[in-house]
Amino acid sequence: MPDNWTFVAAAYALAALVFGGYWLRLGRMQRELAAARTDREAVRDDRASRSQQPSKTGHPRPEPASRPPLQP
Repeated sequence: MPDNWTFVAAAYALAALVFGGYWLRLGRMQRELAAARTDREAVRDDRASRSQQPSKTGHPRPEPASRPPLQP
């Protein structure tokens, strides 16, 4: 059994490296999501502070009664 302790220590060291890398990756993803959230809030605030209403579409839809009926 004493011969296996180096393999056990190597396995624990490898697991610590993998979990440490995963922890760093999660932290980076959390920072990116927080930055994206603040960007979306800035865009939303910019839209709310407009002095004009957005323009309407170029071709409004006609009223149903103004169209001629379809011919069979």
